[in-house]
Amino acid sequence: MSESTGCTADWHLEHSAPDRFLGYLDPNRPFARQINTLAGRFRDVQALCEAGTHPPELTRLRNALAFHLVKMSRWWRFDFCPRGVTGVHNPLFLTYVKAHTGRSADDETLFDLFTLQRHMHAGDGGHILVLGRDTTTTQGICILYGVDGQRNFRFATSSGNAEPLWNGQAYPDFASAWLAAHAVHALICDDNADMHEYETAHREHIWARAWHQRHFHRSGHLPQIRLYAQAHTQLLNCHSAFGKAEMKTVVDHLAFDITRTAFHRHMTVADLVAESDMLAINLRSANMIKQRARAYVATCLDPVTRPEMNTLLDRVVSYVPRRCP
Repeated sequence: MSESTGCTADWHLEHSAPDRFLGYLDPNRPFARQINTLAGRFRDVQALCEAGTHPPELTRLRNALAFHLVKMSRWWRFDFCPRGVTGVHNPLFLTYVKAHTGRSADDETLFDLFTLQRHMHAGDGGHILVLGRDTTTTQGICILYGVDGQRNFRFATSSGNAEPLWNGQAYPDFASAWLAAHAVHALICDDNADMHEYETAHREHIWARAWHQRHFHRSGHLPQIRLYAQAHTQLLNCHSAFGKAEMKTVVDHLAFDITRTAFHRHMTVADLVAESDMLAINLRSANMIKQRARAYVATCLDPVTRPEMNTLLDRVVSYVPRRCP
């Protein structure tokens, strides 16, 4: 399958600005859809920049996309190697990021916080850079989000004209802080059902967070089927709407990886699963893996790549019934 989407520079300048598809303060927007789109758009724009003469606006777009790959890696706490994800050597990629932060004071401040901390009290958990305000709260309660000098995410609450009070707990990623903040909001509002929902979602997000961390990893020493079975078990144990949605995306992603591997190895999904001795494979389970793969393409891949990926899935056979001897 091709490495480029074939979109033009003009198309990307109109459609690929990061704020068109990234929603940092809303973890309900699927992590996978955002990061897959971001990585794909960067690779596409980078290819256009390397192809020859291009407008300076395209260079600035590439640099902005590079910065947001770094920002997303900290926001969602996933392992990010520029060369592995984008094909660009790390030192060159860093020049793109610095070129962008040189044009944006806010982005330079955030990048500095996560790196050299020249503008922060380095390592000070009490020195907090405010990231933004939650616009979904009710009953006059304000929630602010920030990152402290130890590079952890924090939240503060206030009501009326009172000064925001920063919660003492620190979180490794934004979604964890967001879920904890909404649990506190529900507690203040005396909404026990919502409080239980967000507390449960926070516990389940810890499972998903481990999968997010290795989003760009290859399967490594564990077979894809074993990873799929492990994630599927966690999905079945989820009770919150947020946790179910997160883990469903993880399971669908693994199903897509299995199906894509079957395509490249010219195998049926069932035969690939049978190699692992992990599942009692049959027509129904093989079809379910393929259905999950198709759901992942529909909901978590960049729309410009979906036709090609759907074609790939169309070429994969789920299961060939065995004839009795």
